[in-house]
Amino acid sequence: MLRPFAFSGVFLGLLAIAGLSTAGGNKARHPHLHHALHELREARTELKEAAHDFGGHRAKALEATDAAIAEIDLALKGAGDNIKGQGAREKDFYKKYSHYPHIHHAVHELKEARTELKEAAHDFGGHRERALRDVNRAIEQLELAIKFAKKNS
Repeated sequence: MLRPFAFSGVFLGLLAIAGLSTAGGNKARHPHLHHALHELREARTELKEAAHDFGGHRAKALEATDAAIAEIDLALKGAGDNIKGQGAREKDFYKKYSHYPHIHHAVHELKEARTELKEAAHDFGGHRERALRDVNRAIEQLELAIKFAKKNS
């Protein structure tokens, strides 16, 4: 007589656990990596569409941006946190930047992502070190592009 109730209890318990894991399933565990990924994609568009080449830094900034996008994406996949559609901000958020808002904010988010990568308890499926390398390079190249744009605006 107790056997059907025991099975029902186990079954309901498993359903509850599954429900909890899927309820939080679309929330990013590494929000700064998601924000950085979004900003890098938008920054890439700004770099490509700009009227100038950022004093010769555009090509290197694009290369560094593409590498960081690829590696952050792999790191998120390695961590089981590759949730699409995360990281976007409201359009009003960017009003604080006078020009190239996504390039500016990509630098900020990359610095936050770097901290998130360093402080995580896991190695992002073996991609932590490469992601850190590419994040640092993207920060450097985007800062050079911004520096040139500020000087010439």
